[in-house]
Amino acid sequence: SSGINAEYGGKRRRSENDTRDIRREKEHFLAQNAKSGLTREQIRSLALTDGGLLSNDYRRLLWPAALGIGATDSVTECDITSFQDFTQVCLDVHRCNSRIRPGTPPHKVVALKNRLKNVIIKSLAEKPARHYYQGYHDVSLTLLYVLGERLAGVGMSRLCESHLSPHIRENLEETSQLMAYIIPLVSQKCPELAEFIVNSDAGTMFSLSWIITWFAYVIRDEAITYRLYDVFIVSDPLLPVYLSAAILLHRRNTIMKVECELSAVHHCLHTLPPSLPWEALIQTALELFAEFPPPVVKTLPVKQREIILQVPRSSYLDWSRDWASNLISL
Repeated sequence: SSGINAEYGGKRRRSENDTRDIRREKEHFLAQNAKSGLTREQIRSLALTDGGLLSNDYRRLLWPAALGIGATDSVTECDITSFQDFTQVCLDVHRCNSRIRPGTPPHKVVALKNRLKNVIIKSLAEKPARHYYQGYHDVSLTLLYVLGERLAGVGMSRLCESHLSPHIRENLEETSQLMAYIIPLVSQKCPELAEFIVNSDAGTMFSLSWIITWFAYVIRDEAITYRLYDVFIVSDPLLPVYLSAAILLHRRNTIMKVECELSAVHHCLHTLPPSLPWEALIQTALELFAEFPPPVVKTLPVKQREIILQVPRSSYLDWSRDWASNLISL
């Protein structure tokens, strides 16, 4: 483990040549060792540095290990049609066509969606306190693509116990508390940007789809989604909050050029540009985490005037996108 940490765990910004060398060395290391079993710390070191776990072939081996999934683990069988949110799951799965790979034959789309419903419902049905929310299907589909139905189901069940735990409650309260840390984090590095967002009354609803889907809902490039999942799976559950802050800091000039008004600022914040320097943003998020770990972040003053409404679990993603217009129409 120590050799891997030393080789891949550095925090300095790297040149393109450094990056290519690291990925080449990482590829060689994974080719030699991925199947023989790596420790969680080794997997974490690989996941947090340039390129992450490199390919879905390696993720198929290493995500289960990172989540502590055994070779024969599976979720409990159940009648999915009796699940409390079965109808809503079917609606969301039916509408997830934007994440179906182009060119997939219709019969395979049907089979994929049936497997996705199984992953979603069986992982949630294991404990009665778990509630479906709009966006859970995005995380489930990402794991399904990489791991297959059985391991994806177990993986989602494990994430319900940890990273996704705040989001599977009956309401948004715990998730809203996490989102509220974003602007105080930003204020530590760019007070004027934080003040601009606070003065606009845009709040943090722009980040809801980022936090609850690990950005899968807003990123169209599958490779980037898998890369971010490498990071989130091996990291503290709060890391999506730190990445959200890193994105705002990176986009500070663009954000502060719009009118300081709720609707305009919300739209700018929620709409990610198609091209972002994700590797650099990941490193910024890790640096923010090291400088302001969760116990520190939770003590930072929250100045934004958040308007929290009763948002139904079936509409989290819709509300995240349409927050400003929903408020104006009230």
